[in-house]
Amino acid sequence: MGDLETYFSFRSSGMSLVEQAGGGEKRLRALGAAPADAAELARLHHIYFGATKFTGKQRTARERALQQHHDLATLALIESYTARLKNQLDAWNLRIKLAGTPAHNIPAVASKKLKELKPKRVPKPGVRMTYRKEGPHSLTITDNPLTITEMRGVLESLNPTDLLDASKQVFFEKSHGGTKPAVLTSVVVTLDKLDKIVSGDGDDIVLELTNGGRMTGREFLTYKFAEIGYVTLIHPTIGPVWLHRMKRLAGFEQRMMASAEHPTCARKGCNKPADYAQVHHLIPWKAGGTTDPPNLTMLCAYHNGVNDDDPDKPTGAGYVFRLRGEVDYIPPWGEPITAQVAYQAAQRGLGPRGG
Repeated sequence: MGDLETYFSFRSSGMSLVEQAGGGEKRLRALGAAPADAAELARLHHIYFGATKFTGKQRTARERALQQHHDLATLALIESYTARLKNQLDAWNLRIKLAGTPAHNIPAVASKKLKELKPKRVPKPGVRMTYRKEGPHSLTITDNPLTITEMRGVLESLNPTDLLDASKQVFFEKSHGGTKPAVLTSVVVTLDKLDKIVSGDGDDIVLELTNGGRMTGREFLTYKFAEIGYVTLIHPTIGPVWLHRMKRLAGFEQRMMASAEHPTCARKGCNKPADYAQVHHLIPWKAGGTTDPPNLTMLCAYHNGVNDDDPDKPTGAGYVFRLRGEVDYIPPWGEPITAQVAYQAAQRGLGPRGG
């Protein structure tokens, strides 16, 4: 028998080979085993022949693996599934189940059992907002069963066939204790859209609010804003109106304009409303970046935290920068931008190469 035949024969013997692998990795390495083979054999020997309080289950698992003629690779595959369980009783029960399963069926059986053993998620009481780029938003209320059923009873008493309409009555009508508040937020209106809205052609125009809302041009003309409301006009090519203020923190006006340019987090795909996000300096303040609209944008707390703009605390997650007038994401493998080049590029509304 040649070397390959001998190697394949031993690996196919599975449990018999594992039984002989006592003594730990050092002994196996001394016998000539490669580091990976020594580690694998020592681990399997400890599981199937080492000390455990589940001796009966250990014996059953060995017997079933022998009956199925599982080779070394199959035993290792079984352990890749049992390792996902923290509870040792569950792990041994799964090991026994898989040891008695034909090798080709193990992935399907393991996936089914792991799904059954996965802890059921218990939602926490609270209110969750879901913001979507298109379509309706969602407000989800989670509480104990009695409170939720009582809430439903109140809604059904107002409108049993339309609980959404009943919810609006509770929230917004004074007769039911609610009131529709004046909105302290910013509406983003580009100059070309404003012309159409004023002329009465705004039915098909959708405007974004920095608190996550959307409205048509017609709704915009009649909507109740706090005091006279806040509306930021955006030029289609140069962005928000320029305001200059030499201080670290963005003032109210700068925040409003940064929110107007990005009513949601500036990272594409993130729909966190700007009213609940943070003002971010594209060029860091300590690197010479100013608190002016061209150098400001809105990032949610998460994307602001991972933004890789501090050489002293690199995150390796990429960063946002104003490219050709618009704020965009530069991946970790993108060309790094020095503070001086970035500032000059931002002043011109260009990318880091000035193109």
